[in-house]
Amino acid sequence: MTPHPRLEDERGGVAVMAALFGGVLCVLAALAIDLGSISLKARQVQGAADLSAMAAARDLSHAQAAAQATASANLPELQTVSVTKGGYVADPRLAPKDRFSAAAPEPNAARVEIAATAPLFFGRWILQRDSLVVRKSATAAIPGGQPQAMFSIGSRLASLDGGLANALLSGLLGGKVSLTIMDYRALAGAQVNLLQFSDALATELGVTAGDYDALLQQEVTAGRALKVLETIAGADSKSALGKLTRVPVDAKLKLQDLIGVEADAKQGLREALNADVSALDLIMASLETASGDRQVALDLGARAGLADLDVMLAIGERPNQSPWLTITSKGEPIIRTAQARIYLKATTAQTLAGLAQVKLPILIEAASSEAKLSRIDCAGAPVTTLSVRPGLARARIGTIDESRLKNFKAPLTTSQATLVSALAGLVTVKARADVDIADTGWSTVAFNAQDIAGQKIKSVQSRGFVNGLIVSLIQNLEPDVEIATLGLGLGDLVKSLGLLLTPLGPVLDSVIQPLLDLLGLKLGEADVRVHGVQCPTQGRTPVLVG
Repeated sequence: MTPHPRLEDERGGVAVMAALFGGVLCVLAALAIDLGSISLKARQVQGAADLSAMAAARDLSHAQAAAQATASANLPELQTVSVTKGGYVADPRLAPKDRFSAAAPEPNAARVEIAATAPLFFGRWILQRDSLVVRKSATAAIPGGQPQAMFSIGSRLASLDGGLANALLSGLLGGKVSLTIMDYRALAGAQVNLLQFSDALATELGVTAGDYDALLQQEVTAGRALKVLETIAGADSKSALGKLTRVPVDAKLKLQDLIGVEADAKQGLREALNADVSALDLIMASLETASGDRQVALDLGARAGLADLDVMLAIGERPNQSPWLTITSKGEPIIRTAQARIYLKATTAQTLAGLAQVKLPILIEAASSEAKLSRIDCAGAPVTTLSVRPGLARARIGTIDESRLKNFKAPLTTSQATLVSALAGLVTVKARADVDIADTGWSTVAFNAQDIAGQKIKSVQSRGFVNGLIVSLIQNLEPDVEIATLGLGLGDLVKSLGLLLTPLGPVLDSVIQPLLDLLGLKLGEADVRVHGVQCPTQGRTPVLVG
């Protein structure tokens, strides 16, 4: 009987299949070994690329040599090292691949590509080669992107008039202030680290540590800011600050109105804030920036040649929400001083020709001075160049509507001043004068490393301004004398008026300038200072970027 085909002996089929699959498994195992070897080599190459990119970014002037040396030390099977220098901008609006540009004029980053061989153990029989080439790349950049500088406008000098300073601070704080000259000098000389102040203020306000964007948006009373300043101040200035913090101050300010940060600079804000400023500068800038009554009356009493001197001061807003200090890598923002109006009413100690004392009303209007970043030269020791424009100033002898002094949205008009009215109006001396300081052009001023380290203040003066403003004003006085028939000579009276007022010019100028110094203002001049500069290739640790 012939057996059925399906019942034939199939013994040995499993062995054949096992042999076939075993061979396949052996091949797969061999490939797995090779793939593991290649994967391990890829990680090694990537690690070497990362280290090489950081070495190249740390020394961009010798980037190729630094990357080559690092790669050789970490990768025996190295074949090639390629380095591309460029600029990296940490802008989240850009795709990662677009944040690195090889065409940047000021390189702050390096991209390194490394090629190395990975040996093949079993795959050489399939691929007919002993190894494969593995290529990996990495990019490292110095944090902060473009070079950036911190600079401020206006200064408060140590040669202070204590009575004048106390009167001004009392008006701004809304309470009695009584500091000594030594107190003011201690505040002017005390250096406050802006990063330390910002961190302490963040703690006081409950802002997350390091979130400087959020801190800049916070509103704080000037009094609270002064108390934070007191906690971090040095021993020399603590006594003076303690006297100030005892005065309650409700006026509020935002830190961003005090410190301006250009958009690209925010990525490196922590490093940028690590610079020192004068405690007195910080106090006065805070009080000027804070919202509140900006008109102050100062009774300065008798001075040399004067029986009485009353001063009314109005402080305007900084134009265009300009900050006092900025951190920037380009020409924006422009920082500006506050506008100011000063109205003096001076009464002479002596009489004019034995008739009466002279009452001299003077209006001084100071427009904002401006400063902006012109360029930063990072070749060698960094040099920062600012463009500066002194504010326009105008002084007039005349009477005004005092209620409109602090309305900076409307121009002030002056009427001819009556200096003397004697003998029931039989003798009247009227006068007017008008002096302008106008210099609309920008001037450049450079700060080298020594200037920045020494916190040197540099002044740019209007080219048309030589003498003191009030001296110039009195020299341009146009008197108008009306005399009844009393036997008085017109020429003699005009001459006597000149002799009486001329010595008062320097006296009044010596009162006005310390007052403006406290406010960070000068007539026909602008003071600027660079607090710090950061070059992407100098003194900073590179980091790996996408």
